[in-house]
Amino acid sequence: MTPGSFLRDRPDASDAAAARGRMREDASPAPSSGRVLVTTLVPQQKTAWTKARADVLQLLRAAGWHVVALPDGLNPVGWCQALADITRLAGAGGQVLIEYPFEQRKRTYLLHMACRARGARLHALLHDLDSLRHADSPVSRELDVLQLFDGLVSHNPAMTLWLREQGYGRKVVNLNLFDYCGPQAPPCHEKAIRSPLKVVFAGNLSYPKARYMYDPRVTQLPGVELSLYGAFFEPERVAGGQLRYMGAFDPDRPALDGRYHFGLVWDGTSIEGCQGNYGEYTRYNNPHKLSLYMALGLPVIAWRQAAIAPFVVDRRVGVLVDDLREIGDLAATVGTGAYLAMAANAARLGEKARRGEFLLDAVTRIAR
Repeated sequence: MTPGSFLRDRPDASDAAAARGRMREDASPAPSSGRVLVTTLVPQQKTAWTKARADVLQLLRAAGWHVVALPDGLNPVGWCQALADITRLAGAGGQVLIEYPFEQRKRTYLLHMACRARGARLHALLHDLDSLRHADSPVSRELDVLQLFDGLVSHNPAMTLWLREQGYGRKVVNLNLFDYCGPQAPPCHEKAIRSPLKVVFAGNLSYPKARYMYDPRVTQLPGVELSLYGAFFEPERVAGGQLRYMGAFDPDRPALDGRYHFGLVWDGTSIEGCQGNYGEYTRYNNPHKLSLYMALGLPVIAWRQAAIAPFVVDRRVGVLVDDLREIGDLAATVGTGAYLAMAANAARLGEKARRGEFLLDAVTRIAR
């Protein structure tokens, strides 16, 4: 385990220069039609934001997709070359996929026109929707951009419903779970349910993002041992209690110090439901930490009103609560047999996520 910036929201731009040119398309002959991933530079620093994008790049390249990186900045020559590469490699009837959001989103109009002129379809894989995530980001502005795509890969049915309610009328498919590439981790789940319940949270620990974590009631949850992994922990805000900060790890090689009963999926300002901008966003998004916990074979605790709640229940990979103060009761209400079944289900999903099955299925469905 190494100190790092695990699960930061957005990378700094400082590593972009070092990554420049890393994702240029090779000089292989252009097919008459094909599949093209259009991506922006992925900095080399290890964060959840870059981890998700790096996994998409790895999985689609391995599946035979061409990769074209958009230029950094407003270089007209670079943009002309990128557009020429995209249309040449896609060909008539081809599929062009771009990861959204990305810098210079206004240039989506250029991508749209180039694909239309060539007869290729332009799709977007949604990592985030800023108009849902940030109160000061206008919905109308984002929808103007999204309407330029022939189809979207959404996180889940809740996000898809929101898109429909805003007027997006083109094709949408649900990803359901972000994939998580990497080696299989050692078993991380406990062998039986017992008190105290060992719960782990892996993510951005900054006060604005995880304000609930600094509530004195969290540090004193009865019957719970809570361990934290991630960047930006602010120990001076914690007034004693039972929080254990364990540092950070490389998201490409996740490893926990010991075994835990559950991984916690929670965000926002309150322990009484996910509140605030970040908390409300969980009504629509698939947090990447859910994929991490599945990769670790670890059942989860999630908010009952979160968008992932139906997935957690249907796949039988965790339990739902309305309030974090309910967690301590789980040791008495969840039997060991049911718990071990959750862990086995999580491990199976983790194996699928390592193989990229969710992404590969979604891009196949959006292309039909």
